[in-house]
Amino acid sequence: MPRFQEAVSGQPLVAKRYNILQSLGRGSFGSVYLVEDTRAADGEQLKVLKQIPLGNLRPDETVQAAQEAQLLSQLHHPAILTFYHSFLERDAFCIITEYCQDRDLDCKLEEFRRAGRSLPEIQVIDWLIQLLLGLHYMHDRRILHRDLKSKNIFLKRNLVKIGISLTRHISVFFLPADGIM
Repeated sequence: MPRFQEAVSGQPLVAKRYNILQSLGRGSFGSVYLVEDTRAADGEQLKVLKQIPLGNLRPDETVQAAQEAQLLSQLHHPAILTFYHSFLERDAFCIITEYCQDRDLDCKLEEFRRAGRSLPEIQVIDWLIQLLLGLHYMHDRRILHRDLKSKNIFLKRNLVKIGISLTRHISVFFLPADGIM
């Protein structure tokens, strides 16, 4: 359990709102949890909490992460993981995003590989079109994803969701206005 939890009415809550249900993973950046949003409407309660310990970030990285979190909260596209909000809680920078119950593309590909099967061509084309539409949306806003890989592409009810992480290796930067780098 994260260090920043508070006990409210016997349940551990983060930011007096999120009930941690289970750990989804841990990496060099921090930890990821499946949470229940106690203030969300029916059917929208499950979300993801990414906890990045501030001790692992330099002050300039903390400011940059907060600025990029603000930018990401303004991206609204069906092929981009919904970014709800971010906040500081004790010694951690926290990010709340949409939960994709079908996991990431890497897991899906591994599942097919283990079964000795391949993805149907029509499925590959469908996901590729969704991915390209999401990238086009980002590029129109002069944002370039620098860490696009199968582990950062999530699936939710057969829809592609591009994940954009705010970690030590910031994966978003601004393109020049003329598009030339």
